Amino acid sequence: MSLISREVPEGYIEGFVCTLATCDVHDWGFVKYIPSLGGNIFFLLLTYLFVVAQIWLGVKYRTSSVCGCMLAGLGLESAGYIGRILLHTNPFYRPYFLLYLVCLTLGPVFFAAAIYLCLGRIVVIVGEEISWLKPRTYTFVFVACDILSLLIQAIGGIIASIFPLTEQTMIDLGTHIMVAGLAIQVASLTAFTIIGAEFALRVYKNRNHLNPAHADIYTSQKFKLFLGGLTLATVCIFTRSVFRAAELSGGFSGHLANNEVSFMILDGAMIMIACSAFTLLHPGYCFSRAGWAAASYPFFKKSEEKIARDLALDERREDKQQAVLDSEKQFDSEPRAVSPAVAESDENTVHTRDESSEGGKETSQTAGEIQQAPHAR
Repeated sequence: MSLISREVPEGYIEGFVCTLATCDVHDWGFVKYIPSLGGNIFFLLLTYLFVVAQIWLGVKYRTSSVCGCMLAGLGLESAGYIGRILLHTNPFYRPYFLLYLVCLTLGPVFFAAAIYLCLGRIVVIVGEEISWLKPRTYTFVFVACDILSLLIQAIGGIIASIFPLTEQTMIDLGTHIMVAGLAIQVASLTAFTIIGAEFALRVYKNRNHLNPAHADIYTSQKFKLFLGGLTLATVCIFTRSVFRAAELSGGFSGHLANNEVSFMILDGAMIMIACSAFTLLHPGYCFSRAGWAAASYPFFKKSEEKIARDLALDERREDKQQAVLDSEKQFDSEPRAVSPAVAESDENTVHTRDESSEGGKETSQTAGEIQQAPHAR
């Protein structure tokens, strides 16, 4: 039932904004319950804690790409929970509802992107020859799907936000577009899970032909725990995305959209568990700072001509640096030229010193007489 078809509640004055004293939240609230203040504050504080941890870990291990994705997702999550806290005070105010709906819908897209960025580096560490796709291909395909999902969900959120409540058809259209974006996200996570499992099977079958250069990383207990944490985070985000798609498919008046217990477990808790796994088992910690840097790869494939130009440029720079070093060494080893004036000055200085040595006694006497002269006066 749309908002415009509902009967005016008893005690409601036309043109007056609904309050808890004048309107029934079940009939007129954007959610048919008053959101829990304590539960939403708890999730909000957790997001702030994760923000601090991710910044510290990102700076320490130089995982800028993963850190950026995590911070973007956590920023949206915190804004969404602020919206829910505000809904606790006024469940009839549409901007609060949209803040909660849009931000908590879009936030996990960035968490999924952080997961996708890790797969390419895992392939580099374990062995590119084992994988049937290049590391950059994994990243490009899944990040592209993630961006597409984000854009579609954002467009749906904008459409649902800008139209007034009397335009229920357009609001429903925006909701359906958001569901389509969520469906793309679910499909992308499903494909990621299948491809990741297929790569794990290849690793198991070729365990004697893995990359020996990084054996110290992929054989470590930390790396194995990281893979478990990555799997847990993927499952949690997948569960949350399926729940949110089902929730929006049922409409804002449906059971899932108005069941706070389901939201707290299948949305809030799932995201917090995923963030916990990505923080406690951070990729930088499990790879090590040097290992994460060694596992880097170019996102865009360079042409042979571009590679040749870059190599030639590097060689020219090295030649210039070597020429400067050789010039400095040659300058230090060669005798320096002395001007005639300086040479004559040095010669006069030598003669003066010699004369002073021969007539040192006379000079001393003269100096003594000069010093006694004032007393004689």
